[in-house]
Amino acid sequence: MKVFWFCNCPLSDSDATGTGTWLGAMAHALLGSKDVELGIIAPGPVRQFTRSDYRQVKQWLIPAGTSIGSDGLPPASLVQAILAAVNEFSPDLVHIWGTETFYGLLSARGLLTYPSLLLLQGLSGQIAKVFYGGLTLSEQLRCVGIKELLKRRTMYADRRDFARRGLREEEMIRGHRFIDAQSSWGAAQVRAINPEARLFSVDLVLRQPFYDANAWQPPSQPAIFCTAAYTAPFKGLHVAVRALALLRKRISDARLRIAGAHQRAGIRQDGYIRWVNRMIHQLDLVSAVDWLGPLNAENIVMELQNAAAVVIPTFIETYCVAFAEAMQIGAPAVVAYAGGTPSLGKDDNSCLFFQPGDTVMCAHQLERVLTNKALALQLSRESRKIAAVRNDRQKIVQRQLEIYRQILQKN
Repeated sequence: MKVFWFCNCPLSDSDATGTGTWLGAMAHALLGSKDVELGIIAPGPVRQFTRSDYRQVKQWLIPAGTSIGSDGLPPASLVQAILAAVNEFSPDLVHIWGTETFYGLLSARGLLTYPSLLLLQGLSGQIAKVFYGGLTLSEQLRCVGIKELLKRRTMYADRRDFARRGLREEEMIRGHRFIDAQSSWGAAQVRAINPEARLFSVDLVLRQPFYDANAWQPPSQPAIFCTAAYTAPFKGLHVAVRALALLRKRISDARLRIAGAHQRAGIRQDGYIRWVNRMIHQLDLVSAVDWLGPLNAENIVMELQNAAAVVIPTFIETYCVAFAEAMQIGAPAVVAYAGGTPSLGKDDNSCLFFQPGDTVMCAHQLERVLTNKALALQLSRESRKIAAVRNDRQKIVQRQLEIYRQILQKN
């Protein structure tokens, strides 16, 4: 079966440290089945559309940061080059990994005529509704820093872009017969836009270090691990910081370890993170917060194994790979009940939930984990039971292949 992927990062031997971390693992798992031949288009560090094969995978790279026109597409010359590459590969099926880019418009508008599967990743229109992460107007204004003033680009512009992409996203969803919704929340969003779509759901293969890792054991120190792929308030880093301030009134040595490419030097620093840093100073938490920078899979595993708890303070998720990774290791997770997260864990059984933005409840749930060893071990044990089934690589591959075959049978 020949399948062509449109995705947000190319295949390489390097371990991804931002978004799309699962793509390489999923690709290798499918290739290992010997039932799939893959072609891929993804953005990369090139100046023009470039063929850049990875092992047996035929791969083309689009220049990262390609400009998008008012029609939602890149320049016509690039569109034609993309279509020529797909036609050269001549796939049985096209798999579009996410609605955040223009890819889904190619099939929704009939430019790609192959059977197409659209996967929901992050839903831009829904993100726009919670983009400010509960920040007051005063707090939003305090997130305007030197970088924003010089570039004349604030979080208001970022939110507007998400809202605009949401309109294109709706066009993609309306224009596809087959959609992988990943969670019941995602399925509900699709049905509201395209009730005629055929919905599928398949979990994601995790990276190898998560399968190889030893199970979590209670550590001696009350460290809390948090990771966020985006430097934006809807990921809720400020919620985690405020919850830490409340928690330290009762557990004085609790600390927060934050992964992600958030801290930057000088004027390159985003205004939101600059504001979070000021809040950390004001709350006297400087010595209690560790900014870890972007981490590869092995380093994330180490952080999860050394953490007394994981906090995921997001305001919206379609799936949440970070949550799935924590459950695979068995690190007790305190998670915002947002979007697709309830599809992954069960409250007071395999995780502890709190309402997005509720710093008091977030702190309370973290305190429960940090002070109740029996509860922490229960959450760890139950989350690993769920993960053992959900993250089973062979089952995921077979399910993905089954979905591909069902789509081909319908065309």
